[in-house]
Parts: sequence; C-alpha cells; structure tokens
Amino acid sequence: MASISSPGIGSGLDVNTIVSQMMAVEKRPLQLLQTNASSIDTKISSYGQIKSALSALYDAANGLMSSSVWQSKQFATTDKDAVTGSVSTAAVAGNFSLQVTALASSQSLASGSFASGAVMGSAGTLSLQTGRWDAAGTGFTGAGAKVDISIAATDTLADVASKINGANAGVSAVVVKGSNGDQLLVRGTKTGQENGFSMSVLDDGTPPAAPAPGSALNKLVYDQASVSAAQAGMSRTVAASDATFTINGIEATSATNTVADVVPGVTLNLLKTSTTPVEVTVSADKKAVRDKVEAFQQAYNKINTLLADLTRYDQSSKTAQPLQGDSTATGLQNALRGLLGRPNATGTYFTNVGLELQRDGSLNINATKLDAALNDLPKLEKTLTASTGNPGTDGLVTRMRDFVFGANGVDGNITGRSKALEAAKKRNQSDQDAMSLRLEQRQQNMLKQYQALDTKLGSMSSLNSFMTSQISQWNKS
Repeated sequence: MASISSPGIGSGLDVNTIVSQMMAVEKRPLQLLQTNASSIDTKISSYGQIKSALSALYDAANGLMSSSVWQSKQFATTDKDAVTGSVSTAAVAGNFSLQVTALASSQSLASGSFASGAVMGSAGTLSLQTGRWDAAGTGFTGAGAKVDISIAATDTLADVASKINGANAGVSAVVVKGSNGDQLLVRGTKTGQENGFSMSVLDDGTPPAAPAPGSALNKLVYDQASVSAAQAGMSRTVAASDATFTINGIEATSATNTVADVVPGVTLNLLKTSTTPVEVTVSADKKAVRDKVEAFQQAYNKINTLLADLTRYDQSSKTAQPLQGDSTATGLQNALRGLLGRPNATGTYFTNVGLELQRDGSLNINATKLDAALNDLPKLEKTLTASTGNPGTDGLVTRMRDFVFGANGVDGNITGRSKALEAAKKRNQSDQDAMSLRLEQRQQNMLKQYQALDTKLGSMSSLNSFMTSQISQWNKS
C-alpha cells in the first residue's frame, strides 16, 4: 500500500505509524475473509478425501458383484510333483483320478564325435522337414515344408548349428563337447508324435548310397532312418511322442504336457509319470470370495475412520476438526451405519454373514460366521449381491454400492457440498479483492490527509519560530 517517503519533516508527526495503526483496525474484516478462505480450502480438501474413500468403497462393493468371483474354482492335487493345474469358471466342481503313463517328448538326434574345430570337408545341402515317424521309426510322413540349408566345405559343427537355428525349420541345434569330441545335438521345438522331423543331406547335389569317404558332412547326417553305427551318422536319442494318461480309467493323449479342456475348464500340467492314480479336486474358490469380503470390510472401515476423524471435536485440546458440525458429513456417516444395521428382504443382516458393526461404527469380521456362510456360496451371493432394482429387496452389498454411487455422483450430496464450497471460495476471493482495493484507496486517502496536515503544521511551526525570534529581538531593543 501507499506511503509518503518523508512524513513529519515539517511537523515531527510519525504519519506512517499513525496510518499503519489505523489501517490495522480497518484490515480486520479482510483478515477474517482470509481466515475463512483457509477454512474453506481445508473443507474442500476434506471432501476430496471423502470422495476418494467413497470411490474405494464403491470399487470394493462392485468387486463382490462380479459373477466371476462367485463362479471361480480352485485346483488341488494329491501329488504336486506329478501334476499341477488351473481351472476356469467353466469348470464344474468335482474330483477325478489321473494317472500319467508317459510324458510328451520332442524328437532328439545326436551326431557322432568330431575333432574340435573339424570342418565338413565338402559342400552340400542339409534338408529338414517336420512330420511323423511310424511306430518302427523307419517310415516318415512329411507334413511341413522342406527347409534346405546350404553347408560350405569350410563350415564347422558350430557353423552348422548356427545355420540350423537361423533356418526356422522347427528344430534347434547345439554343439556339445563330449569326452570323445564334439557332437551336434538337434531337437524338435515342439513335443508330440506329429512333430517329429527328418534330417538328410545331399553331398554335392547327389544322394549318396553310403557316407562318402572323407566327407564329414555325410558322416554328420545320412538319412537317419537307416543309419547304422558303422556309418557314424545321426542317431535318434529320443522319439517324438504324445503324452498318454488316463482319467478315471479312460485313456487319453496329448501332443503337449499341458493338457487343456480334456476335462472342461481344467488345464493339467503333466510333470512326471505316476505308478498310482493322483486325485484331482476342483472346488469353489472360497478364498476368492473371502478376499473380496475382506476388501469390502477394509474399504468401509477406511471411510468410517475418515468421517469420524474429520467430524471429531477434541475435548482435551478444545480443537474442532474441519467438518465438525458439518451436516453433510455427519449425515453420510449416519446413513452408512444405518445401511449396515438394516436387514435385507429375508431378514438377513450383515452380522449374520460375519460382518459385525462395532460401537465405533467399524466393521469386524466374525470368522466363524463367515466360514459358515461361505459353505453355501449361492445363498451368500444372493444375500450380498441380489440386484432387483428395489432397495427393499436388493442384496446388502448392492444397497451399499448404490448408495455410495448416488452420494458420490454428479447430483449426489458429496458432489453438491463440494460444489457449494468451491462457490463459497470463489465468492470469498471476490470479496477479498474488492476489500483490498477499498483498503488501498483508504490508505492513500489517509496518507494524503496526513501529509496535508503535516505540511500545515510545518508552516505553523515555521511561523511560530519567526514570531518567537521577532519578540526576542524586540525585547532586546
């Protein structure tokens, strides 16, 4: 605000101090507006916390409304080393016995031993094709497209392995340094009888009748269906095969060890063969429901504690919290507690299913009652989540969810109260701006008035000094 740079220069009056003290009194209404603005901001923040906590309660209630929670199943087995699994909501509760007689495998080939760093010695073409071998392992029926890989005379086993891996032929290769030298191991990327593969070589474009002398390439691969030990070609170490197992004595097969929907909605992970049947149980997932009930309880307790804290009056410190006496906040608190204490159409209360209202308005879980309710999931689901469109017949959680949605909605009490506070804050700021402008003008006017007074008093002081001096001279004469 305005001030004069040299007040009292003529009169000795401390004009700035005088004006400052007078303005301190006139600023009190502005200070009250500023204090009120701070209080409004605190209330707006408090309602922001309430809105957030109500949203969390709505989400928790809505979580219990999901049909997938009530239809979820759990998988159990008497031998987790032999089989594990999972279930979808399509699975039917029940049990069955499973015995694994063989696991699915992928075909594997191994070459003879080569000196470290040995090269193929001649150029040629390596031919790979996926398909199925007959029971004897000598007849092959190709299913996939043939993949030809060019091999150079200077290629080592490592080069051959790299070219196989880069050909995307349905197999993978690796070089192993054994006790007798380097060996090339080739394995199919998929398990199952239909996913075997054939591997043969054309040496310089001509299929040899036998390994050509000095040709490491032909010694590496030579129509493995008829290779003898003397020919030093690839040998089949593992045949491609399906998993075989029985369910309640009924035989079944699978190309992989992950078996889906042989039992509808059930996925089995076969880990090893079993000499005796393994018992598998599919049951309702009570834990999934319990977790949602506990999440609902925790979300309710959060909003209950928040409302209690925001509306509390601390008698010892004589301090009121931001929403102490706020009718909207206390009304919400009472309404939430009232919903917990009201039965549904069948006369069932929250306390009947293990959610017990405490004296402080919080919810406690009675494990014994909740366990008993979880033993009849269809009844518990209806009790909590029935949605009829009529609050009188809706489920307990449904009513809570719908009430919270309404309170927090566009036209709800919480939203309305928040908007009212925002409007009050805007009016307050407008009032502060107007009052600040008036006070600025008032201070300028007061400074001008006191400056004029200071000048006038200064003139009178000068005249007084002159008259005193003249009188003194007169007296001397």
